[in-house]
Amino acid sequence: MSGLENQPEKRKVSGFLYVMTGAALWGTLPVFSAFSYRMGSNALNSGAMRAYLAAVLFAVWMLFTGKIKELKPREIPFYILYGITAGGGTFIFYMLAIERLSTAMAAILLYTGPSFVILFNRLFYKEPITKIKLAAVCLTFIGSFFVVKGYDMLSVAANFEGICFGLLAGISYSMTTVLGKKARTLHDGRINAALMVIFTAILFLFIKPVWAVQIPNVELWIPFLGLALLGTVIPYTLYLKGLDTGIDGGLASITATLEPVVGTVLGVVILKDKLVWTQIMGIIIVIAGISIPILWEKREKSTAA
Repeated sequence: MSGLENQPEKRKVSGFLYVMTGAALWGTLPVFSAFSYRMGSNALNSGAMRAYLAAVLFAVWMLFTGKIKELKPREIPFYILYGITAGGGTFIFYMLAIERLSTAMAAILLYTGPSFVILFNRLFYKEPITKIKLAAVCLTFIGSFFVVKGYDMLSVAANFEGICFGLLAGISYSMTTVLGKKARTLHDGRINAALMVIFTAILFLFIKPVWAVQIPNVELWIPFLGLALLGTVIPYTLYLKGLDTGIDGGLASITATLEPVVGTVLGVVILKDKLVWTQIMGIIIVIAGISIPILWEKREKSTAA
C-alpha cells in the first residue's frame, strides 16, 4: 500500500526534474546565439534558423501522431497572431538583444515578461492588480534597472538599442501567457507550442526566407541545431511533460526561473561575460520579483486549506 501511496509523490519529483532540465536547456539559448554570431551569423539569420528547424521537428511530430488533424481552419487566424507576437517577437527581439548585450542582461530583460503579463491581463481580462502583483512589477523593473546599469548614463547610451530590444523581447515573451489563456481553450500545451513555433516559422518566410538564410560555413549547423533542438523543441517538451505529472503550475514557474540563472552562469563561464556587483544584485531582485506572486498564492492556498 505504501508503495502505491508514494507513486504520486514520485511522479511529482520526476515532474520537477523535467521542468528544471527544460529550464536549464532554455538557458543555453544565449550561448548558442553568441557562438552563431562568432561564426558569421547575425540575429535575424540565427532566429530564422531556430524557427525553421524547430518548426520542422514539431511538424514531423504532429504529422506522425496525427495531431495536425485537430487544427481547425477557423483557429488559423488566432495561431497566426500567436506566432507573430509570442513566437516571432520573442525569437527576433531576444536574438537582437543577445547580439548587442551580455547574455546576463539579455536573459534578465527577457524575464521582465511576467510583469507585462500582469499588466496585459489587467488590460485585456480585467484581472485585478493586487499589492503583491504591484510589488512584483516594481521589483522586476528595479532589478532590470541595476542589470542594465541604468544609473550609468554612459552605459545606457552605449547599450540603449540592446536594452530596447531586450524589453521588447520581454513584452513578446509575455504574450505566450496572455494569448495562451485563449490557446488553452483550443488545444493542449504540446499542440499549442508546436503550432506557435510552426506559425512563427511561416512569419520568418516573409522576413528571412529559407533561401535567404546564410550559412557561410558548415560549423554553423552546430549552434543552429542547438538553438532549435536544445533551446526550443526539447525544453518545451520537457516542461510540458513535467506539468503533465500533476505538479503545481506556480511551483513549476518558480523552477523555470532557473533559465536566466543558467544563462548568466554560462555567459560568465563560457563567454567570459563580466558582471559587477550591482548587476548581480539586480539579477537577484528580478528573480525575487518574479517569484513573489507565485509564492504568495501558494501561501494563501495553504492558509485557506
